[in-house]
Amino acid sequence: MEKKYLAKIVFVFAALLCINFTAFSQCKAKQIAKGCKDNIKKPYKYDSFAVNELLFDTKSKEIEVQFTAFQGQRYKIVFCSSGFDEKVTMNVFDKSRRIKNNRHKLYDSTQGIDSDFWSFEPPKSGNYFIVYSIPPSVDGKPKTGCIVMLIAYTEPDSE
Repeated sequence: MEKKYLAKIVFVFAALLCINFTAFSQCKAKQIAKGCKDNIKKPYKYDSFAVNELLFDTKSKEIEVQFTAFQGQRYKIVFCSSGFDEKVTMNVFDKSRRIKNNRHKLYDSTQGIDSDFWSFEPPKSGNYFIVYSIPPSVDGKPKTGCIVMLIAYTEPDSE
C-alpha cells in the first residue's frame, strides 16, 4: 500500500515539474505581437505575424527563414523578441545562404532600436532571407525564446 501511495506522489510531482517547465519554455507569441503592434504606423496596416522559436544551448547556431514580398504592395516587417537574455543578431539577405555568389546583405540588427525590436522595409517585391544568429545560453542551461515577425503592408499609392 505504501509503494502505491509513494508512486502516486512521485507521479504528481513529476507531472507538476513537466507542466511548470513547459509553461516557462513556451513562447507567448500573441502577447509579444500585441505589445509590438504600436510600432506599425500609417500608412501601413497590420496583416499577420510569424513566430520563430529559438533554442539556446551550448553551441552557437544560425537559422534562416524566408519572407516573400508580393508585387503591388509595400511591406514593413517588425521583429520583436522576449523571454531571453542572449543577444540574438539578425541579418536580411537578397539570396539564401546556400547561394554564395552575389549575395547581398540588405539589413542587419545593428540598425534596430534595441536588442528586442527591429524593423525592415523590403525595397521591392521578391524573396528575402532572414538569418538569426543564436548565441549559446548565457547560463549554460538549455532554454527557448522566440522572435515574432509582424507583417504590415500598404498599397504603393496610399503613401
